Parts: sequence; structure tokens; C-alpha cells
Amino acid sequence: MTKRSVMSIVFAGLGALMVATTAPAEAEACGGAWFPEVEVDFRPMAIAMAEKQLDQGKVAQAAATVIRTMPHVGQLNAKRSKIVERGQRVLAVAVARTNGKLELGQEVPAYARAHWAGKTEKDRQANLTFAVNALRKVNEIKKDDPAAQTELAEALARVDAHKSEARDMLEKLAKKDLIATPEGYAVLAELRAKAGDESGKKLALKRCEAMAPGATVCQTTARG
Repeated sequence: MTKRSVMSIVFAGLGALMVATTAPAEAEACGGAWFPEVEVDFRPMAIAMAEKQLDQGKVAQAAATVIRTMPHVGQLNAKRSKIVERGQRVLAVAVARTNGKLELGQEVPAYARAHWAGKTEKDRQANLTFAVNALRKVNEIKKDDPAAQTELAEALARVDAHKSEARDMLEKLAKKDLIATPEGYAVLAELRAKAGDESGKKLALKRCEAMAPGATVCQTTARG
């Protein structure tokens, strides 16, 4: 390598160093240092809030939070994303507990409200189909989880073709005292009542009331 070649390499390195060291100064002279743009994913925080709302019995608010956060939540694949799984689970449980008709009011923009409001029988059935399918996926992912099974049974009980499956699932959980929510016991009471099991209905309602003292869920859900 010639002396001239060596000097060329040295000057090239010095030039790059000068650019690197003077860029921040130039940026500051223009009004402040340069920072890389960072995109913040707010979905985990929003879905956590939706889960809390659902636990508090604020069903419509929980559903609205999910839909606002992920307007196309019904078209997403829960198996590819934990946050999607959680969002779909909240929305599906909310749909089941409102029998396919969500009172969203002005909490969700009109473009995202779509069929979730359940204004027609067709929309309500579509919502319940979503709820059943979404909670089946959650149940498959969690495997043998009593809470997932209880919530799936809630959704199944809202579809005539799946009521028998819902009762079988809840009866198996009840034998081991594993029904995870008062709503689950309320649904079991309703299913037992429709099957003519009045004493079984009373027992399920008693368990419901023990899990949710003072709550109206046991009276409003379990109609015989």
C-alpha cells in the first residue's frame, strides 16, 4: 500500500468522525438534540383496563375499550398474539353476558361499532358465534383451565345448538367445585331450570349468591 493510499484512508476516517461529532451540535443549534422516533404500543395497557372493567361488572365499557383499541379485533388471530387473545376473550365474554347485544352508546365510533351493537337478530347471532369461536380458541390455548371452560360454557349457553354442551361442561365443573364465576353458576341454574331440575337450580343460585353477595347477576341471568 502506497503512502498516498494510507493518507487517503486516514483522511476519510477523520471526515467521518467529524460528521459524527458535529451532527448533534448542528441539531442543537437548530432547536434541540435529535432523538430516534419510538412507537409506543398502548394496547397492553388498554386491554388490562378492559379486563379490570370486566371483573368489575362493567361489561359494556370493557367491550368498548377492546373495540376502540383494536377495531378489527374480530378478524385477528388469537393464536398469534397474546394481546389479541386477551382482547378477544374480554369481548367474547361481554357478548355472551349481554346475549349478543352490546350497549356501546357513544363510547365507540360509528365506523367501529359495526354489528357489535346487535341491533338485528342476524347481528346478535353473528356476535354470539364470534363469542363461542373466540372462547373455544382461548380454551384450546389454556387447556384444562376452569376459568376458560366456565366462560366458554357461558357463551355456549346463549346458542340453542350448544346448550347441551354448555350444561355438560358446567355440570362437570360443578362436581369438582371449579365453576370460576358467579355468572357461570347463574347460567347453570338457568340450564337446570329449563331441564326441570328445580332443586338443582336452587343449589346453583345459592353458589352464585355466595360468590357474588349483593350482586344482581344471580337474579337477572338465571331465569327459569
